[in-house]
Amino acid sequence: MAVIGLVMSCEHASWTLPPGVDLGVPLDVLQSQAGWDHGAFDIASRLSEAVGLPVHAGAFTRMFCDLNRAADHPDVIPAVSYGAEVPGNAHLSGGDRAARLALFHQPYWDAIRRDVAARLVDCGAVLHFSSHSFDPSLDPPNRAFDVGVLYDPTHPFEADLAERLMFALRGAGLAVRANQPYSGVGPAVCTSLRNELAGKLYAGIELETSHAVTHSTGGCARVAAAIVPFLESLQLPS
Repeated sequence: MAVIGLVMSCEHASWTLPPGVDLGVPLDVLQSQAGWDHGAFDIASRLSEAVGLPVHAGAFTRMFCDLNRAADHPDVIPAVSYGAEVPGNAHLSGGDRAARLALFHQPYWDAIRRDVAARLVDCGAVLHFSSHSFDPSLDPPNRAFDVGVLYDPTHPFEADLAERLMFALRGAGLAVRANQPYSGVGPAVCTSLRNELAGKLYAGIELETSHAVTHSTGGCARVAAAIVPFLESLQLPS
């Protein structure tokens, strides 16, 4: 196979709010899983530095606008996030909702679309690698692992890359699960683009790293180091 293009993103990179915006959410809640994905951008930025490519990163909390949901998804501007109410979104007018999506959601998705389209033209195939993280305390019995790799097993090109990624992660001694703690075909930017680009060699894979890893000393660096050789291998003809 020829070289595979790479696009990287991190939708829940930040817990912060735009200047002057108050959603009525306490700081500790903004800084929890309800507000962002701890460590996800740390991992993505390490990969970015290693392979010399930028990361599309969300600038604000998912409570303001969830960039990993399509614009028509009911939770793209959530009234509740991981059980935490978002008072500032409860009575948002249709016009304010549309304006927020136009200013923050559409440009982000369009930038990823352009990047993916360019890689498809240049290489004929592309891996869109999206970095996320999860809180194991939300379901301890079923979240006792280090890293989840989310993908659609019915797409052979994507499934092959996911298997290669999981092999690399396991080789680094990490406990890995396929399509856990979430489905690889649930609402997400990768899922939407996979549907939009049906018939093309697009692979949209989400990495879900446990907070048990991201909060541990050297945890993000360990995960990134395991992934770098896999990503570098995409840039070489096979």
